Amino acid sequence: MKNAFIDLPAALVEQLLGKTPVLTQTVVAQLSARRAQREALRERLQALSLLGERRELPSVPTGTSCGIDGSVAVERLLAHDLLVAGALAVEGLTPPSNERHWPEPRHALWVELEPHADANDVVARGVMAALEVELATRAPHDVVFLDGSLATPLIAFDQALRAIAEFSEPTPSSRFFLTRLPEWLAALLRILEAQSPQQCWIGIPKYTSRREIASMLGVDDPIDDRALLTALLDEGEFTHPVPLHARRPHGFGIALFPPEQRATVSALVSRLLAVVTDLRVIYVRPHRWLPALRVELHQTIASDPHRLAQVLNVVHFQCARGALVEPFPLFLADRMVRHLRRATRALRHAIREAAAHEYPVFDDVFLLLESYRSEAYRAP
Repeated sequence: MKNAFIDLPAALVEQLLGKTPVLTQTVVAQLSARRAQREALRERLQALSLLGERRELPSVPTGTSCGIDGSVAVERLLAHDLLVAGALAVEGLTPPSNERHWPEPRHALWVELEPHADANDVVARGVMAALEVELATRAPHDVVFLDGSLATPLIAFDQALRAIAEFSEPTPSSRFFLTRLPEWLAALLRILEAQSPQQCWIGIPKYTSRREIASMLGVDDPIDDRALLTALLDEGEFTHPVPLHARRPHGFGIALFPPEQRATVSALVSRLLAVVTDLRVIYVRPHRWLPALRVELHQTIASDPHRLAQVLNVVHFQCARGALVEPFPLFLADRMVRHLRRATRALRHAIREAAAHEYPVFDDVFLLLESYRSEAYRAP
């Protein structure tokens, strides 16, 4: 933290830190109000049959797991956008059985150079979501953690299609996305339907503003469920499943596909929209030092005590490190894949150096592959 203010004017820093007393009082008032309401709200949870304990579930072995996260990097150059999307899968802590599947991280990567377009970011995020789905369906683990909501890939696909619809002509990115999307939709359907009794795919959003349970409890203030359940649940407790209130895609751009593919894509989308209504949400407090985790899963898992016990056992085991606020494999996947932006910058410099050897006018190469904005200055 010692360099947190190094590039800011002293007067701005002083004004910023001057907000500390007021904001502290706001936090303390909220904590006091929550503590005063805690027992009454816990009684409501019990009255609604929403409060459960992990020890009441069947005893099952702790299974294997992996965590999957993705990232997008867009290097805006003078003449192009360098687009990179990647996903990374990292195996969790080895369970007591000592069984391992992926000792080394697995990844999926996509790189493209496109003319400037506002929609490039959106298409790249759609590809990132697809790469996460690809890795998730390849994983042989008992429990597969996906970073974010289970409904996010479908929304990302829809947003990418709406962005592609605005292109004046096809681009390499749009052609790639449209060609592969039917395959990705089928893979996502496999994840969301969760029909394999040997595997559980679950979504764990780090940030969420959802209020399914707060609404059921009649909580009027705008606190989200994760903050509320952190205050209400004790170690080892969880909430019984409630329906996921997911945002639905707008139109899904079926007309963008070749006529021979439209029926297949339309059928896949219809099945996905139907299965989203079968998704459920639970909150679990694995350890006293952790906030409540939001866990999204299919109702076939949530309603099966043995499969639910398997999920909660793995969550408990992978959250055993006190410094982490999410399951270990998700933490590690996030930590690794966030460096994709730095790697993309290095790729841009590598392209410029290679092009300078093949093209006779160095100034042209240097300028066209330069960032559109000044980069951080470092004194020699």
